[in-house]
Amino acid sequence: MLPYDSLRERLVQPFLLLGFIVSATLSLTTFALLAQIEERAVERTLTVELESFRHRRAINPLASPAESSLLRGFFLPADQLTRYPELSGDTSILEMRTLDDGEYSVLFAQVEGRPFALLYDRSYIKSNMASLALLLLLATAGMTLLSFAVGYRLSRRVVQPIVRLLNDVSFKAGQRNMPPENIGFSDQGYPPDEIGRLVRELDRFSHRLYEFVQRESYFAADVSHELRTPVAVIAGAAEVLAEVPGLDEPVRQRISAIHRNAVRMSQVLEAMLILAKEERSDADPSCNLAEVLEDAVADCSPALQGRPVSIQIGIGERVVLPVERSLAYVLVSNVLRNACACTREGVIRVTLERSALAIADTGMGIAEDRFPELLQRHAKGEGSTGHGLGLSIVARISERLRWQIAVESRPGQGTNFRFVFPCAAASGAAD
Repeated sequence: MLPYDSLRERLVQPFLLLGFIVSATLSLTTFALLAQIEERAVERTLTVELESFRHRRAINPLASPAESSLLRGFFLPADQLTRYPELSGDTSILEMRTLDDGEYSVLFAQVEGRPFALLYDRSYIKSNMASLALLLLLATAGMTLLSFAVGYRLSRRVVQPIVRLLNDVSFKAGQRNMPPENIGFSDQGYPPDEIGRLVRELDRFSHRLYEFVQRESYFAADVSHELRTPVAVIAGAAEVLAEVPGLDEPVRQRISAIHRNAVRMSQVLEAMLILAKEERSDADPSCNLAEVLEDAVADCSPALQGRPVSIQIGIGERVVLPVERSLAYVLVSNVLRNACACTREGVIRVTLERSALAIADTGMGIAEDRFPELLQRHAKGEGSTGHGLGLSIVARISERLRWQIAVESRPGQGTNFRFVFPCAAASGAAD
C-alpha cells in the first residue's frame, strides 16, 4: 500500500519552492551587482585620486599625497608595504591587501619615476555589504513565507471541496441499506468548476451503479428462490423413487445420481447467493468440516468409475469452523472435481488437520506458466471441457472465508491444494 500523499502539501510545496528560488535568485543577483558596482567605484576613486596627485605634483613638487580615514597614499618602499609589484611607465596595478588587520584596495603606480601606493580602506564597504546581505536574507525569508501563505490559502480553497466530497463518499461507503434518495451527491455548495462537474458525474455514476447492484441482487435472490423449490421437489421425488421395491440396480444408480446432484445444486445455489451478498449474515454459522469432506467425496466418487483412481480421506481432527456449510461444500467439491478430472490413475488424498485442509492428487499437474492465471475466471487447461470457473469460485470463497491458499504442482507429478484456516476460525474438535 502506498503511503498517504496529501494533495494540500503537494499544492503548497511548489509555491514555497518557487517563492524561495525567485527571491533567492533576485537576492543573489542584487548582491553580485552591488558588489561589482562598489568595486568599480573604488577603482575609479583610486584612479581619479592618482591622477589628481600627479597633477598636483606637476604644479607643486612638494604637494603631499591624500591622507584621510578612507584614502592614504605614500611612496614606496614603506613600512606597511615591503613587497610590491614591478612597475614601468604609466601602468598601474590594483590589488587586495590585508594590512594591520584591515583589508585594503591598493593601487600601485609610478609618480615622478618613483613607486607609489594608494590605499583605500574597505572596512566601510564590508560593513555595507554585510548589512545588505542580511537585508537580502531577510527579504528572501519574507518572500518565502509570503509564498507559503499564498500557497496555503490557495490550496485550502482548492482542496476544501475535495475534502468535503471525500467525507461524503466515505460516509456513504460506510452505510448499509441506504435509502435510494441518499445514494447520490448533491452539487450544491461545490464551485462551478471541474470539481462541481466531477460531483455531477459522480452523482450520475453512483445512481447507475446502485441500479446495477440492485438488479444483480434481485437476480441472485430471485434465481435462488425460484430454483430452490424445483430442486427440493426433485430431491424429494428421488428419495421416494429410491424406496420403491423391485427396481433394477442401474435404475437405482440413476435415481441416486439425481438425488445427489439435486442436493449439490441446492448447496451451490445457497453458496452463490451468499457470495452475491455484500454483508455477512448476523447468525453465527457452524460447519463440521469432516462431514462436508465425506459428503463431497461421496458426490465425486461416481465420476471415477472405470478408472484406477481412489480417494483417501485422512481426518486428524473433526474440526468445527464458524463458516457457512454451503460455502465449505462448494469449495471442497470444486477442488475435488478438478482433481478427479486431472487424475487418470493414482490416488487423491484429502487430509484434514486442526488448522489446515489439503487436497493432493497424482494427476497431470499444472504447468508453471499457468500459475499466474490459475485462480482467474475462464482460465482452464488445454484438455479441460469446462468453462474455467471452478477454481475462480474457490478463490472467491477462500477470500470470503479468509482461508489462505497455497498451490504446489509439477507437470506429471500432481497438484497439492492447501487451505490454511485463520487462527480464530477453528473452534475445536467436534464431539
